[in-house]
Amino acid sequence: MTELLDDFWAAADDQRRRTIALLETLSADDWARPSLCDGWAIRDVVGHLLWQRDTNSVAHLLPVVGAMIRGGGDMNRAIADLARRRAARHSDAELLAEVRTLPGHHKAVFGTGVINNLVDPIVHHHDIALPLGRGLDADPRAAATAASWTWGQPKGFTLPVTVALARFRWKATDIDWERGEGPIVEGPMVAILCALMGREAAFAFLGGPGAEEAREGVRSVV
Repeated sequence: MTELLDDFWAAADDQRRRTIALLETLSADDWARPSLCDGWAIRDVVGHLLWQRDTNSVAHLLPVVGAMIRGGGDMNRAIADLARRRAARHSDAELLAEVRTLPGHHKAVFGTGVINNLVDPIVHHHDIALPLGRGLDADPRAAATAASWTWGQPKGFTLPVTVALARFRWKATDIDWERGEGPIVEGPMVAILCALMGREAAFAFLGGPGAEEAREGVRSVV
């Protein structure tokens, strides 16, 4: 078990370093550009990644209560509110300095599973990279682990967009991974993960007989 956890955190740290390298290349204008997360600037995505590091105790969850109240009980609104507030407290340089401290931080977000610390770094990296035209950058093995978890969530915990996409056969072209039955959608593993998490931009890297229909499925849900 210890060895598996060590491998997991090594994969998470690898993705964090990829994100650091990406952020180090951004201009001031880039930090302010829209991300793939609706209504979030790229700097807000960075704020979200840092807020997750903060929520490792009950005390640190107190701001979540306030965000939930402000958001009328909607968790997505609360998360967006927290991300923007976290980002607004710092300059771009300060946010980057804090992101550089993430590798080696091996604690699961309070109230979530360890796997979230792999899914979020990969997907949110691409929330930043794809709208800037920077392309895909993730270890296919790590993306496969994250996608397998996303696909295999118990009924009631699976994202609505993932449920909508379950009627397609997803096949990675850079690693031995496939799930589902139906029209084939194929491409790089990280693009599949991002698509299953509702990122329409990932379809620029996906093909196959079912790709366009699956893309419409994302549009209808997100």
